[in-house]
Amino acid sequence: MEVYIDIVKDILIFISSLGILLASYRLWVEKDRKNIIYARIHILGVIDCACFLIFIALGEPLLAFVYLILAPFLAHAIANAAYNDKLDNLSK
Repeated sequence: MEVYIDIVKDILIFISSLGILLASYRLWVEKDRKNIIYARIHILGVIDCACFLIFIALGEPLLAFVYLILAPFLAHAIANAAYNDKLDNLSK
């Protein structure tokens, strides 16, 4: 039974790693356009979900829970700071 659990964990880590690679590629090729910072933060959300799954698969539920709670707050803070910075630059 433990062998099956290890196989499921390995598959979960593999799928999460593919998600991280695809999201990283998407960040690399994304062209500059209106509200690009929000688009990039949404792409990073895929990486956040993948990291959360990897923490669960590695048996670190407390670390996964902390990551799950803090990641959206950090993404919102970065997006809000970028948005407010653009507003300040436009008014000058």
